[in-house]
This record gives sequence, C-alpha cells and structure tokens, in this order.
Amino acid sequence: MLGMCVQKVIKTAIVLIFTGAFFGGCEAMDTLLPSAGHYRVNLQVNNVSLDECSFIRYSDKIHPFFEEPVSDDKDVTALMVFLKNSAGEVTGRKVSYSINSDNSADMVFPVDSLDNDMPSFPIPANLPMGKYTLVFQVMSGKDILQRTEKTFYYLSGNNFSFSGINIHIPGVVESPLIIPKDTNVMLEAALDFNNRLNPYIIWYDGKNKISEGKISDGAGILFWQAPEQSGFFSLRAEVFPIENIKDLSGYQNEVSVLVSSKAKDFDLISEDIPQLIHWYTFEGNFNNSKAASEERALKSVSKNIPAWKGVNGTYGLVTGQEAALSLPNILIPSSGSRIWQTLFRLKFLDDGVIFSVFFGRSNDVHMSLLKEGQSLVLVLQSPLETVSQVLNLPVINVDESGLEIEEPFFTAGINFSIMQNQISAQINIMGVTIENELNAKPILLKTPVEDKFQIILGFTGGSKEITEESPAENLPELDKTFTALWDEFALYYMPPIETIIAKLRPMVNEY
Repeated sequence: MLGMCVQKVIKTAIVLIFTGAFFGGCEAMDTLLPSAGHYRVNLQVNNVSLDECSFIRYSDKIHPFFEEPVSDDKDVTALMVFLKNSAGEVTGRKVSYSINSDNSADMVFPVDSLDNDMPSFPIPANLPMGKYTLVFQVMSGKDILQRTEKTFYYLSGNNFSFSGINIHIPGVVESPLIIPKDTNVMLEAALDFNNRLNPYIIWYDGKNKISEGKISDGAGILFWQAPEQSGFFSLRAEVFPIENIKDLSGYQNEVSVLVSSKAKDFDLISEDIPQLIHWYTFEGNFNNSKAASEERALKSVSKNIPAWKGVNGTYGLVTGQEAALSLPNILIPSSGSRIWQTLFRLKFLDDGVIFSVFFGRSNDVHMSLLKEGQSLVLVLQSPLETVSQVLNLPVINVDESGLEIEEPFFTAGINFSIMQNQISAQINIMGVTIENELNAKPILLKTPVEDKFQIILGFTGGSKEITEESPAENLPELDKTFTALWDEFALYYMPPIETIIAKLRPMVNEY
C-alpha cells in the first residue's frame, strides 16, 4: 500500500511540473485556459474578410470582429490584438478592445460590447512591406481563453489590383463570344502593380489547377485549348503579390466561355495546297501548321524575344524592331524560274519594318516591307542599288466623336521571282481599294543571287537592312519595339510557266 501511495505522489508531482512549465512559457500574468466553445475571430479590411483577401495597405481601414456573438458569454471581457513579424517578434503596440478596464495592453479601446463595430486597428507607422502575422487573444480578465493567428501581406503604399481576365481569340471568327472547338484561347490577367512587386498567379480550369508562376516569367498569360465538346467552361485565376503564398488568400476573378462545334474560324489558306512550304497561324506557338516539327518552327534571331499580345478580343504574335523571328532557309532551284508568293494577315502597331527576305549567304541583297505613316513601302536593295514601290493606305476612319475606328486585319501578299541575275517583286493588297495599286508595276533589281533565301519577321537591327538611300531612313527609335501583330503568314510557290501552259493546252484544245 505504501508503495502504491508513493507512485501516486510521484505521478502527481510529474503532472504539476509539466503544467507549471506550460504556463510558465506564456507571457507574464497571462494564463491560457481551456475554452468551452470556439471563438471565431477575424479581421475586416475595407469590409472584406481577411479569409477572402489577405492583403493590407497603409490606407486601409481594418476592424477586428467576432464572426459569432459573444455578448452572452460572461467569461469574455476583452479582445487583445497585435502584430508579429516574420521572426516572431511583436511589432507595434498591443491593442485591447475591452469591456472592463485593462492595464496589460499598450493601447485600450473601451467598448460596450464586443459584438458591435470595434475601432480600427492601428497599423504601425513606416511598417516595411512584407508578410506578417496578426494575433488575436480572447481574454477573460488577464487569462487567455483562446489565441488565434492569421497571416497577411502588407503592401504599404504599393499598387496591386486584379480587375479581371481578358479573353482573346486568334484570327478571325464568326463571333468573338463563341469559341470554336480546339481553339487556342489566350487568357490575360488584367493586373496593376508597382515594379517593386513580382506577382504570383494560379490558373484553374473548374477546380483543377492548370498553371502557376511569376508574372515576370510570363505566367500572366495562359493559352487554354478549347475542348472537343460544346458547352460553358469556367476558368479562374488567383493572384498574390509574392511567390510565398502559404496561408494567404489572393485576389480572384473568373470567366465563363462558350465553346461550340458550330463556330468557325477563317484561315487564308489550307495545308492542302501542294505548293505550300511554310504556313504559320500564330495560335500560341511558333509551329509550322503544315509540318509541326522542331526544324520548321520559327526561331528568335534578336535580343528581344517576340511576344504574344491581345488587342480588342483577338491576339497574335508581335514582332518589330529588335524583336524578330526567322523562318527556315529556302533553297533556290539551280535551273528554271519560280515565282514565290507570301500571303499574310496582320494588324499594324507602329511604323517600321514588317518583314524582310535575305538572299544568299552574305545577306547583302534583301527585300523589305515597311510601314511609314499611311504608306506601305516595298524595298529591294543590293550593295549597288536600291529600288522601291510605295502604296498609299486608305485614310483611317473616325467615328462621330473623332476617335479612330479600329482597323480590321490587313491582308496582303508579295510576289517575287529570281531569274537571270534579277529579282522582281510586287505587293498585292487584298480587301481594300487603293487607287495606285492597279497601276503599280513590279520593281526590278539586277544583282547576282546565291542559292538560298531566308524570311525574317520583324527587324534584327542589322545595318545592311536599312541604309541612307532607303525610303525608310527615318525609322522610329528602338523604344517603339513592336510594328506588327501577326495572325497568319504563308509562303508558297507558283509552278513554272511551262507547267501552267502544259496544263492549259488540253483545256484550250478541247474548247
């Protein structure tokens, strides 16, 4: 019996030692007591719960509140609120919202009831931007009934907003509100933020996370391929001011898109053309639509990588000064003549070089298409000679208020041929009437041409492309990076004239 009593005394002593150690670790005069209920404490930032959005600015009004009434709980006498930094140190003053007098806080707000609107919590002056923890202590006198912590990100005076998701569809479609199946849709997060921030974004298709990353890495744009089945689909994005998003709730926006198998998009050509060599539709990738292999893909050849850009509900690939892409080399036949044709659809963004064709290995013979004001300029140039053709574009239409009416896609083509040490070229504009187009004749450049040529979309900045003798001597400065938004570009060739005559002769004889 005596042994059993000794064992009980030892067990009791151990329990008391651990209990004392636990309460000794709390702040002075505070005792954490078990709570019969769960007190749901939160913070409102401009009338939005911290659980819905975890970002606070220095100008925000933030108010603590109990999500469920506590006025009938006589044990609850105050709510203590204070901040801790990332190192766990208390930052600023401890604030007590107290029904009775409270001498343990740095600042006391007397309140009649903790269920009513409480005064705003003061953010410390000059608080650095960063991640913080807000501590709520439900008090009963000097005892702590419950301690709750919530994390937020302090933006200080920096801008950070997310106004919505912009939807851009490639090319020309019957209706921008109905998306054809398998279409590569571009979703763009409409963000406004200071350059001190590098926001982080997560994209969702329904409940499934499909992409995430930093805005600086291009994650603000998502290419979403419409499925085979028709119907409405919900796409959502959540954005944060930092990559470390643990315990934070971001800004969210959602869009619903309608996919229909009856909707159609319109391409200039199709891959069924036998003479087709290259065909790019710029639907979120650099691939050749005729032969989607790595060897046939577009390659960046400039210090700036061309970008995808959305304009008024459509999108394409933008190129321009110091932002250029090259097509694979094309071999020129050693015998016979061949007429090459480019066909393209684009929107003009600024003056400058639209694209160029470099002949031979030395690149000192080339052809360029430029936009200068309301004119298109086709230039053939060699080390000894420069010839050009100028076509005036239609006057830009304006509405009743004097604003420019958005121009449709511009469709045109250039025919050029290489024969007997001579290059000839002519531009053909489709879909618009231009007075001097009917009278335009091909321009001719007498020069030896080597065995290949290469097409460059945009402008590489090489001095051989533009010289003082060229009509484009006053190109814009390099800060005007983009000149064209591409929707489609194709290169194909016409059969030799002998082949055409051979095919026509039986038809003529039959007639």
